[in-house]
Amino acid sequence: MKTKVFYLLFILVLCGCSKKTIDTSLYREQVEEKRRQDALAKAAKQKLLDQQRAAEEAARKAEAAKQPGYLSDEDKQKFANLLNTDVSNIKNEKLYSLINEWLGTPYLWAGLTKKGVDCSAFTQVIYDEIYDINLPRTAEQMFHYEQTTKFQNKKYLKEGDLIFFRLRNKEKVISHVGIYLQNGMFVGSNSPRGVEIVKLNTNYWKDRYVASGRLPIKTVE
Repeated sequence: MKTKVFYLLFILVLCGCSKKTIDTSLYREQVEEKRRQDALAKAAKQKLLDQQRAAEEAARKAEAAKQPGYLSDEDKQKFANLLNTDVSNIKNEKLYSLINEWLGTPYLWAGLTKKGVDCSAFTQVIYDEIYDINLPRTAEQMFHYEQTTKFQNKKYLKEGDLIFFRLRNKEKVISHVGIYLQNGMFVGSNSPRGVEIVKLNTNYWKDRYVASGRLPIKTVE
């Protein structure tokens, strides 16, 4: 009888151990399956993020491709030579592209087109198309324009500043205007040569220089 009881207990213990072994194996399988599912989900999420980034980059490049290339490398070098500076300093391509369109246009008093243009009309064109500022018609009016902050020391000049001169008209304090570029050079429609880039510190322009003016424009760094 005792032997039977002992065998019965032994069988029950074995069954319990087997059940625990089965339960442990099932748990391990469930854990491994969970890990696999998490890894798949993570990989899918990363793939989606990569696709989104690739799509955004493609869209950015497509948008950039739509933007006009204002200056060719040759034109950049041309302006670098004219201004006696490095090509890397030709940053406002839109400005120099517009100047390039007008270079060589004949000077014409009261002229408004590329068949002939005077100093103030040319300055108006640059400020309207590049800086979105509608300047008054004449050089004298620009000088007295309420948004023009005037100064005389030329060492403070920045690209886009107005430069005012007194030329042949003795009755006017201001009779000519140009636009400062960089490295001591400015652009303007000058009689008799028309639209050109010239040195500010030549004797001719130094003797006729009155003041400079700065307007609230955005500069390209």
